[in-house]
Amino acid sequence: MKRHDRSAVAKFLTSCEPETVKVYGPYEPHRGRSKWRIQIWDPTTQRKKSLTADSRQAAQILKAQVEREIAGHSPVTIHTAVAEYLTYKAGTIRSEKQVFDLGEKLRGFLPDVPIHSISSTDAHGLYEAQTQQRGKKGAMAAATHQGRLRLVKAFWQWMVRRGLATANPFATVLPIGKAQAGKFQLDEPDARKLDRHLFASADAGDEGALALLVELYLGLRTSEVLGLRVSQLDGHNLFVHGTKTKNARRKLAVCEPVAALLKRHCDGRQGEERIFAANLPSQPAPNWAYKRLKKHCAAAGVPDICPHSLRGMHSSLALEGGATSQNVASALGHASFATTARHYATPDSIARSKAKVFAAAMAEQREADSVLPSILLRLPDDLRRQVEESLRPRRG
Repeated sequence: MKRHDRSAVAKFLTSCEPETVKVYGPYEPHRGRSKWRIQIWDPTTQRKKSLTADSRQAAQILKAQVEREIAGHSPVTIHTAVAEYLTYKAGTIRSEKQVFDLGEKLRGFLPDVPIHSISSTDAHGLYEAQTQQRGKKGAMAAATHQGRLRLVKAFWQWMVRRGLATANPFATVLPIGKAQAGKFQLDEPDARKLDRHLFASADAGDEGALALLVELYLGLRTSEVLGLRVSQLDGHNLFVHGTKTKNARRKLAVCEPVAALLKRHCDGRQGEERIFAANLPSQPAPNWAYKRLKKHCAAAGVPDICPHSLRGMHSSLALEGGATSQNVASALGHASFATTARHYATPDSIARSKAKVFAAAMAEQREADSVLPSILLRLPDDLRRQVEESLRPRRG
């Protein structure tokens, strides 16, 4: 069998049921064709593939070769494809842990069976099974299983592009339940109580409190805070080498109180040393910050929140303080404010921010309206009449 024929057969069989595939022919040339033809047919998937040969004898030999190829073919399984997909994703995702976590989620969702064996009905059943899974805190949240469904859909689309699958059985699977966007955030009085407690604790030498202040005041991800090196602090500026997206690398200004605490914490230390948890052999998992925040929330007498909600509090309070939506998005490492609005800033803070912008614009207009008459009075009569005439609204 020619190399291109063997490649065509192998690609065809990856999305077929080898046990049901049949080879028909050879068929003699007809309708102006000069080649003999055999046809590979899979009644399970309704797919077919034709191969040609120069003579009946060559076609019969080709048919025998294809039948041997089918008999020895082992279909590609989903987990084998996942391994290949992770290799592909490693070229676009800089974090090895993210690639590892992606593989865990895909393998936990999908069984290790031949790719072609998953039907649309199976896909719906697999997703429903995900929604019934329970974790440490009870039933899986809608946002979690919906996120995993998106990952599986993207993986299957990649398999279709690669020719490993003919269609995406998850394309018609709709997300179940309503995902809660964003994390619970403290109201302003509780946020101030936590803020005072964290500053007092950080001033007393608690590095966990200082790490949480950095996350709150700069809107960093927990992994970004824990990955900070002493060399990244330059006075009142912090250079964040985020890895999640291309927008994660950014330079942020640190407010004076937090900058002073950071400087004291970093004085005399080596540039490549981690700012936080430097006593540990490697960068700790985000749970390091979660445990410390839980302790500080209890000490401050405020409801429990997770470290990720500190990013939401940062964006909400920054917007209410007058920061522009694009500045807030840039500080959080987002390409656009749409992500910030969907997952971090509260609707109330966005509405109040817009109201402040509108009020400021109206104030500027009122000031302009009050200044214009005084300017006109200082103009010569003929020039003033010309300006007044140009400002009158036109009819029609």
